[in-house]
Amino acid sequence: MGFKKIYILLTSTLLLFVLAGCSSSSGASNSKVVKMEPDTFSEQDMAIYKVDNSKERVRYGMQRKDAEKVLGTGSVGITNSYTYESGVSVLYRDDKAVAITLKRESQGIYRTTRGAETGMTKAKIKELYGEKYAFESNEKYMEYYYDTEAKQLVEGSAIKLNSLSGEELRAKQLVSTAYDAEGNAMLIILLDGQAANTFK
Repeated sequence: MGFKKIYILLTSTLLLFVLAGCSSSSGASNSKVVKMEPDTFSEQDMAIYKVDNSKERVRYGMQRKDAEKVLGTGSVGITNSYTYESGVSVLYRDDKAVAITLKRESQGIYRTTRGAETGMTKAKIKELYGEKYAFESNEKYMEYYYDTEAKQLVEGSAIKLNSLSGEELRAKQLVSTAYDAEGNAMLIILLDGQAANTFK
């Protein structure tokens, strides 16, 4: 085989790999880890992924049967809440995920779409989610509130979940984090206002 034929063969093979990579990523934006800007939010934020395979995701609103393809079979906790191996718990409403909790045991196994995981410092989580809308009721808790109707993050102090009901509650989404005495995340919870207010 001449040099010219080898060059053409290698160039053609490389071009096929590049084209295959472009086409597979263009239609699957929710299957890859994407860089997200702090102080912004979208429905993509309401998901977790497996660290060793970012295509394996569990997202808010996902059917339980689909979530369990990623998480495995869970054990029942409180009504409609299941705990899975690797430190993940999910609360389902009408068989759809409405609260996804990462516990300590999930560290190194699952992360939020932004890359947050348990064990991270509050400062690192602020780097990922932003400073502007971080609501800290005390040093052990920090939350971000997203209004799905207005499609924007809102000041946590402006949200009064107790005064809302039904659709209004479900239209609010939260990232809620809890920290240990050293300031490392023990829990990261992605949930809607109804799950936060009523555990249902």
